[in-house]
Amino acid sequence: MQIYTFLIELRNFVKMNQHFHIYSAPLQGYTDHVWRRSHALVFGGIDCYYSPFMRIQHGGIMSRDLRDVLPEHNQGMHFVPQILACAPPDAVTMASRLKALGYTEIDINMGCPFPPIARHAKGSGILCYADKVKALFEALAAIDGVRYSVKMRLGYAGDDEWRQVLPLMSIINPTHITVHPRTGLQQYKGEINMRQFDDLLHASPYPVVYNGELHSLDDVDEVRAAHPTLAGVMIGRALVANPALLEPEKADKAHYQAFHDKLYGQYQRLLASGGPAQLLSKMKAFWEMYLPNADAKSCKLIHKATTIEKYDQAVAQLFSRL
Repeated sequence: MQIYTFLIELRNFVKMNQHFHIYSAPLQGYTDHVWRRSHALVFGGIDCYYSPFMRIQHGGIMSRDLRDVLPEHNQGMHFVPQILACAPPDAVTMASRLKALGYTEIDINMGCPFPPIARHAKGSGILCYADKVKALFEALAAIDGVRYSVKMRLGYAGDDEWRQVLPLMSIINPTHITVHPRTGLQQYKGEINMRQFDDLLHASPYPVVYNGELHSLDDVDEVRAAHPTLAGVMIGRALVANPALLEPEKADKAHYQAFHDKLYGQYQRLLASGGPAQLLSKMKAFWEMYLPNADAKSCKLIHKATTIEKYDQAVAQLFSRL
């Protein structure tokens, strides 16, 4: 107990004197390698980008997940691939493949609340099974030369399940723990529980990163001021909606259009074999979150576009009115 108390006191001293990090949260369907590299080139301001979690399907790593983390697709930025918390053999398969690709840092997703995943004790669903967490960590810790971080929630069914998980973190000695202060069952609804988050922050001997309900720089400053020992924050949906969130001086039409055009051009090349319909579907999905306060009429035209030509016209109209 004395050693654990010393670690906490040392952690607090280090945190008070360390760099505050800002991370880009992984969002399935949005923050793929095209988005990450485009954001890093046009806007920046991010200390580290994370991939949407890698999965095992039908006994093997999903091909699109593997393509997304290839080193050649993630150059020019600090990038860390993420794997889904799952059965140890599957996790080891993914981590070993990533190590073979040259990665020495891997993030473990213990926060995904999507019911088809969580109800199988994956993602946030693993948090209520201490024995499964222990087995997962032991299996991953046996892989030499790899460091881990963890993205998690307070729990899956209960908001205090983190208390049985935190002591197990010593098995992998994480570089940091990113915490979304809701349960898996809450998904993204309901109140965040800052009381439990504060308890976790105080109890953790590892650096803690905050994630959740950060919509502006003011929100980041508020969380940082209220929790001076935080190691950083992770921002997801708000950054996809406004990629200039962390660089206000770049919040202008020129940068927003350059970002769109860079994405658009890369997706044109990557999706060429799928024809115009696939490209149109991808870009419409992008606009479901991008610049939500842009001209409503133009946004409607984008989503109603049935051809690339109509899409191009609608986008040009939107940027002319931005």
